[in-house]
Amino acid sequence: MEAGMSHIVGMGLKVPDKVLTNEYFSEYFKEDLSGFLEGIVGQKERHWLADDESVVDLCLPAAQEAMAEAGITAKDLSMVVVASDTHEYISPPTSLVVQGKLGAINAMIFDLSASCASFVTALVTVDSWFRSHSDFKYALLIGEYGMTKYVDKDDKYTASLFADGAAAFIIENTGESLMASKFIADGTYHDYLGVFGGGTKYPINDDTLAKGLHKLRILKKYDENPNLVAWPGLVKSLMEKVGEPLDAIDLILFTQINLAVIKKVLEILGIPESKSHWIMDRYGYTGSACIPMALYDARKQGKVKPGDLVVLVASGAGQAMGAVALRL
Repeated sequence: MEAGMSHIVGMGLKVPDKVLTNEYFSEYFKEDLSGFLEGIVGQKERHWLADDESVVDLCLPAAQEAMAEAGITAKDLSMVVVASDTHEYISPPTSLVVQGKLGAINAMIFDLSASCASFVTALVTVDSWFRSHSDFKYALLIGEYGMTKYVDKDDKYTASLFADGAAAFIIENTGESLMASKFIADGTYHDYLGVFGGGTKYPINDDTLAKGLHKLRILKKYDENPNLVAWPGLVKSLMEKVGEPLDAIDLILFTQINLAVIKKVLEILGIPESKSHWIMDRYGYTGSACIPMALYDARKQGKVKPGDLVVLVASGAGQAMGAVALRL
């Protein structure tokens, strides 16, 4: 078992006001999409950023809610970390914008991007910083997602699937919350799905715009669902590190991309659906934000309590996957 030094003492959530239903997309594309959206991926509606909104507009209220619950102010923060692959700018980092707007004058900052596995990766990273910085007291960790700014509105798959949101955790440098973690990656899939324009490989120019590389693109398709293949083994390996059986898990949360896959993985693991939770019916797919959003929602609904063993399983394009075990 890995010794942990972090404990979550506050949570916050914010989604945009704009709501788009399955009916909207069925009407827009002149095709009934409910069978796929609700029947397979589990979505009924999702929230989109307005034209004049950005991810920081979600980060700030989520952070403020989390700080209020923790009973601290921005000046108490030692770290501000933003986990995402949809940032405010290419540079400077989103965490710096958040730090400045909150007035977290004593906090160091960084962004972390590991596709949609960014939040669990950042959670372990914050815990590691605490181990080597005993003077750090509180960290603000935000998982945010603004992928609708990059979707092609005429691509029925990506336009109807992706959504925006943010969730924030205040993590205190005390106790034993993080128990173990397990990460895997396979970069040979890096050119399958992504927003490829805007970096040094394809800078924004006429050619990049003409090819649509500044938008979210699916360039290749997987032969089989990578989450269905990898998640069961990832969870088993994690729990071996924890030293507990699978039935010791009180709550297990997965990246909220496909409800049918989540249910199948639970069946493979022999974990009842009552020990999981999903939010894609109300929030759509919110990428880097979906794991903390789901934990926030599960706690609000009374599905977890202090001391419960919680497992967070995340995956993102590229492929990057991670799982974390913690006690609330």
